[in-house]
Amino acid sequence: MSVLQLTGDSFHRTVSESSCLVVEFGAAPAGPGVLEELSDRHAGIVFGRVDVHAQPELAAMFGLREGPALLIFREQVVLYLEEGEHPAPRIDALVGQVLELDMSAVRAAIEEEKRAEVALRMRRVCPTARRGPLQQE
Repeated sequence: MSVLQLTGDSFHRTVSESSCLVVEFGAAPAGPGVLEELSDRHAGIVFGRVDVHAQPELAAMFGLREGPALLIFREQVVLYLEEGEHPAPRIDALVGQVLELDMSAVRAAIEEEKRAEVALRMRRVCPTARRGPLQQE
């Protein structure tokens, strides 16, 4: 399997169409890299590369500068994002961990976190929420 060269035009489409996507950010390698080696072993996973010099807007979307960095999506959820070089054994282990996750539990945790953030914002905005429940006399 090959490694996709992701651009601003193809990135979002690839994320939405892939059940698991591993993206390497950095300069384009001179020859076959780590992802090419891993793509042969993991047939069900899509591997992509973003050249941060040619696609700086994609790197900026994730707060990345020059690279290198690794980003892993599963079912359109970012599960891993870390700057730095990632050797093949490390990426292999991360892919294994990502595939073992119960995505319904992950989505439930994300929703609970969102509800907690909304509740916290409401307490900051609404003065009566800060005072607590109404007191009956």
